[in-house]
Amino acid sequence: MDVQTDVDTAVESRPLPPRVPGLPFLGNARELTQDLIGFIVAQYKRLGPIFRIHVPTGDMVILAGPDANVFVTQQGADKFSSREAWYRYGCEFGVEEQIQDIDGELHTRMRKLLKPSYSATMFLSDIPLLLEIAQNVVNRLPVGEEIAALSLFRLIVTEQLGRALANHAPGDTLDSMITTIRTALNVYVNKQSPAFLLRMPSYQHAKRHFQLMGRGIVAEHRITVRETPDLVDTILSASKKDEFKEVLGNEAQICYAATGPFIAGLDTVANECTFMLYELLQHPTVLERCMEEADHLFANGVPEVSHIRSHGVLHDAMMETLRLHSIAPVVDRTAAKTFEFAGYRVDKGQQVLIATTAAHFLPEIFPDPYTFDITRYSESRKEHKKRGAYFPFGIGTHLCLGAGAAEAQIVLVMAVVLYMVRLERMKPEEKLRIKNDPTPTFGDKFRVRITERRHHTVL
Repeated sequence: MDVQTDVDTAVESRPLPPRVPGLPFLGNARELTQDLIGFIVAQYKRLGPIFRIHVPTGDMVILAGPDANVFVTQQGADKFSSREAWYRYGCEFGVEEQIQDIDGELHTRMRKLLKPSYSATMFLSDIPLLLEIAQNVVNRLPVGEEIAALSLFRLIVTEQLGRALANHAPGDTLDSMITTIRTALNVYVNKQSPAFLLRMPSYQHAKRHFQLMGRGIVAEHRITVRETPDLVDTILSASKKDEFKEVLGNEAQICYAATGPFIAGLDTVANECTFMLYELLQHPTVLERCMEEADHLFANGVPEVSHIRSHGVLHDAMMETLRLHSIAPVVDRTAAKTFEFAGYRVDKGQQVLIATTAAHFLPEIFPDPYTFDITRYSESRKEHKKRGAYFPFGIGTHLCLGAGAAEAQIVLVMAVVLYMVRLERMKPEEKLRIKNDPTPTFGDKFRVRITERRHHTVL
């Protein structure tokens, strides 16, 4: 008997993970919807880094805690598939192969192709443009007018990403974009909305409008030569090569890839800016320090890239916001093969939730973990550098391509807003509930107004 057969036999002999008790039929569904990470952290403390839960669609295996994060990072490349979670979402847009649902060598090639375009370096290549966009949005808001914080940041973030990566501002397509992406993700990926919503005239109209924008972006890039190629130029160039035919071989795939920056901005940076503003308004001392740093950042005009990416108060507040309010608290995968972790067996085809951010709320890693504390990232503490501790942007081979750019954009956007205006929360006595729609968000419930215009211009 060869060594591989012995290994396979040993894995097959391992027991299944312990199962969390639950209600008949519903299982643990109620706990998951009420407080996903809180429930997982509690079970981690009771059962360890791997356990099973039950929902109406069947069993799920949960991997949680720092050891699970290290395992997935170091040994998970061939053990998890994303196709089952993302394939039908892509098909909704006529795309059967796209970066979210492919694995292996092809996925590695696509990441290598797209990563420079999604980098912080590319995003920050025209800082005056980014500042002008944010400045114009803020200046359109009169003092005293109420606005949902998420709407404010979406206006800034989507235009910045669109102009920087695709030479296109979403304009009046923004609402259609929000409707299309949110509905499709909630139906196919989160599985929390009924499929009939995809047949509704409002959705179909929004989807056509959004896809028309994508085709327009691609058409413009086909007839325009830029001195520095952007993301769409890179996609079009790669589409002519045989090595990318599977993922960029037809017009639907090219247009889908070209709208990537808008999808990224809606569900990551805009929500994180919203959460960061919420935390700053809850912590006035930190807010004042961030405003002082913003004033210093723009004291001499356009800041350098190094100043935006420096580890100051704004950066640390951003890091702590990402810890407490990750837009990817869990990663949904399918076991691509049978494997062993922590003495237990996970069978091929098993749905697995990798709870990357459970480690964010363990007191042995982050003391007093539910407290907003920006000093965690100081040279003397560096709690996020502990083994398996900090994963706000997913994990493994599908780690967010634009994580560095997202961090830089959050800092830049928040600096502009805090430099230009002073904001206050409407109805601060109300408790806000975070919901998944499709990622963790306050939605439109967190509303603010400008109480003071501190500066009329950044440039």
